[in-house]
Amino acid sequence: MRPCRCLYLAFLMLCSGCLMGPDYVRPKLELPAGADNASQIAPFTAADWWKLFGDPTLDRIELEALAYNRDLKIAMARVEEAVALARIAFADRLPAAGFGAGAARGRVTREEAQQSGESRSYESYEGFGLASFELDLWGRYRRLDEAARAELLSTEAARDSVRLLLTAEVASMYFRLRTLQAQTCIAADQLASYDKTVDVYRKRYRAGYTQELDLRRIEADRLATEALLYQRQNEQAKAETALAMLLGRSPADIAQGFADEGKMLEQLEAFPRVPENIPSDLLARRPDIRRDEQMLVAANARIGAARAAFFPSIALTGQYGFVSPDLEDLFSGNTNAWSIAAGITQPIFQGGRLFALEKAARARQEQMLAGYEMTIQNAFREARDALVGGTKTAQVLGASIERARAMRRSLELSRKQHARGYISIIDVLDIQRRSLQAELELSAARQTQLDSVVTLCRVLGGGWQAGPDETRLY
Repeated sequence: MRPCRCLYLAFLMLCSGCLMGPDYVRPKLELPAGADNASQIAPFTAADWWKLFGDPTLDRIELEALAYNRDLKIAMARVEEAVALARIAFADRLPAAGFGAGAARGRVTREEAQQSGESRSYESYEGFGLASFELDLWGRYRRLDEAARAELLSTEAARDSVRLLLTAEVASMYFRLRTLQAQTCIAADQLASYDKTVDVYRKRYRAGYTQELDLRRIEADRLATEALLYQRQNEQAKAETALAMLLGRSPADIAQGFADEGKMLEQLEAFPRVPENIPSDLLARRPDIRRDEQMLVAANARIGAARAAFFPSIALTGQYGFVSPDLEDLFSGNTNAWSIAAGITQPIFQGGRLFALEKAARARQEQMLAGYEMTIQNAFREARDALVGGTKTAQVLGASIERARAMRRSLELSRKQHARGYISIIDVLDIQRRSLQAELELSAARQTQLDSVVTLCRVLGGGWQAGPDETRLY
């Protein structure tokens, strides 16, 4: 029994082998305080971060985009492809088995028939099972399996990245559309006011109560406002088709644009309060960081696979079946046959090919490492800019609200003073132009503030609060 046990243990040792190449260790980076626990943060999942704006229309179109956007469908298909490739890599580590059958009929020569006394023709039938297995002595297939699983995780993170960017782009385009709609309404109201003023001054001019200079200046301001209205209507139409495209709608629906009603721009002023000290380890939820790290893991594993190619490989094959000259006796009697074989191959000279492959694998690992570090640097830069931008855009919005309020009051007073003859129409027109500009800048400031919140949610991987459906994968 002892010799059998020794052979069995030796076989297990051969099967387990050893792993060539370096094991992956997360690179040490100089990060701010709190970022050292990044691996324990839940990654970005399907947290519906956009609900913090409280717009049912935005909630609905975000779900529509997730269901029908073509870019997201491509990313999801890539994940399915990566799953299949990972399964292939794992299957290479397992024994392969199969079954075969054959039939043959032939004729012997006259000399052979005379010597053996056999008939001039013969028939042969066989059925057999095959099995083969390559001993993974140096861990080549295990490294390739490790690389394939890391590439699968990288592809899943890339899908999450597409999803996050898509939802952020939908929100930004939706807010741009609401801004253009508000600016169109502002221009239309101003144009209606100019129409009344022009009508009055035309009558006064015909009656000889005013100069032509005043009339022409009013008409010029009216035409400028009319041009502004057409410009905003054109931009609004483009935003509608762009949003419909993001939602994955049909060409007919894209041609019709986006006409869904939702909250007006001024109704979206209740911005969420952003915490002052957001821990930097929230950046670990960013899918692009997880994607690049898994690409680094895969590149690191492929170094071991390239290194294992230098060493000999041992392949085991076996066959067991039945061979008979009669088909009816194929599986009976003494027709069984078997064979076991083992082969070993050792590369000796390949013109430096194996060295080049290993060098290329190490170079790819260095590329992935540099890309991973660059992604982290970019993540912290974007997060810092987004935090500062959120504060400053809120301040800009506050100042724009006060300025627009002051200009409305100034326009109201100037019209009263003009009616009493205290100031000329030129002064009123100047104030009206500045009031129009203040209203347009106020709507733009609101959009900028909304976009800053969207940007902050995006750079933090989906917001600064963990969603209820998030799970820890580390």
